[in-house]
Amino acid sequence: MSIFEKVEPFPPDPIFGLATRFKKDKNPNKIDLTVGIFRDENLATHTLRSVKEGEKVLEKIEKDKLYLPMGGDEAFIHEAQKLAFGEAFCKSAKGTLFGAQTIGGTGGLRLGGEFLAREVTKKVYLSDPTWPNHRGIFEACGMEIETYPYYNKEIHALDFERMLDTLSHAPEKSVVVLHGCCHNPTGCDPNDAQWKELSTLFLKKKLVPFFDFAYQGFGRGLDQDAWAIRYFASQGHEMLVAASYSKNFGLYGERIGCLSIIAKNEQLSQNLSSVVKRLARVNYSNPPRHGAGIITTILQDVGLVEMWKGEVDQMRERITLMKNDLVDALGRQFGKDKFGFLKRRYGLFSMLGISAEQVDRMIDEYGVYLTRSGRINLTGLNEGNLPYVIEAIIKTKG
Repeated sequence: MSIFEKVEPFPPDPIFGLATRFKKDKNPNKIDLTVGIFRDENLATHTLRSVKEGEKVLEKIEKDKLYLPMGGDEAFIHEAQKLAFGEAFCKSAKGTLFGAQTIGGTGGLRLGGEFLAREVTKKVYLSDPTWPNHRGIFEACGMEIETYPYYNKEIHALDFERMLDTLSHAPEKSVVVLHGCCHNPTGCDPNDAQWKELSTLFLKKKLVPFFDFAYQGFGRGLDQDAWAIRYFASQGHEMLVAASYSKNFGLYGERIGCLSIIAKNEQLSQNLSSVVKRLARVNYSNPPRHGAGIITTILQDVGLVEMWKGEVDQMRERITLMKNDLVDALGRQFGKDKFGFLKRRYGLFSMLGISAEQVDRMIDEYGVYLTRSGRINLTGLNEGNLPYVIEAIIKTKG
């Protein structure tokens, strides 16, 4: 009898499970529109030129591979926070803006969730729908999961009034997870006026904003995508931001992120920093240094940072191009109004508004892989495979 006899397996991850199935699929025409990685027009993912050049510089100046502090590389944290909050705010909030380097954006969410569950509240609200891993992360933190309406599938629009109504009844100090930009999976973001209304509500009801910020630069631009976070910060919120650099630096495997927490005063910030660092210590002890070194090198070099910004612009332009090509192709088949809502989406992902049953048929009959919510990664498309995807949508439509 094994000590593991009673271990029950978890079901496959809803996204990476599909990726595994895709690899085993023998269909020569198969297309992967699932995992959130940026692909170029040849459907390849390459290391950014700015990253390669940054690594060359880093190799010359890096003297050792010693441990980083528990909280991570301070220079990296400073540069990361300037990206999210803007340089002016970082200067004005010195002493009240805490940061910790994390194991990707996921690590930032988990570290922030553990801190909140221990010190603030166990109640957390997630958007419906949201990134599937959100629920698992906050459940693992011991938090109680609630949801708020976010997306109206019938009219393909933000369900803003119902969102406001639900959050207005949330208990004081409840944590609300917000997507800073490029909402995953819908690609549907609040506009600036709606963000302002949310900020007012959060202050009135004493709710805690926790921004998941994984796609900066992929929506409207590096500064524009940070608008909501910067606005909330300027309004005096005590808040958390978990930022990821997997996508906009293409550093998927380096697992590099940053958790930022804004407190009311310096003493509170010092207190919470000791707790967060302790939680990091008993979890992974110290974060990895290579990804942080690359990003710091790039952001502190005038030439490299301009190169990187140009590459982010190119990635965003490709996303926009494929989104428009998809909408135009669908419009020719179903009428221009049927899928026109997709042009009002931001980031890698959009939901097509098709049924789970149709998704199953697209996978089984055509080898076109997307999640059962109908979410697709737009950069899984190119000029060559778009007609095949359109055919799959047409032929599997009920």
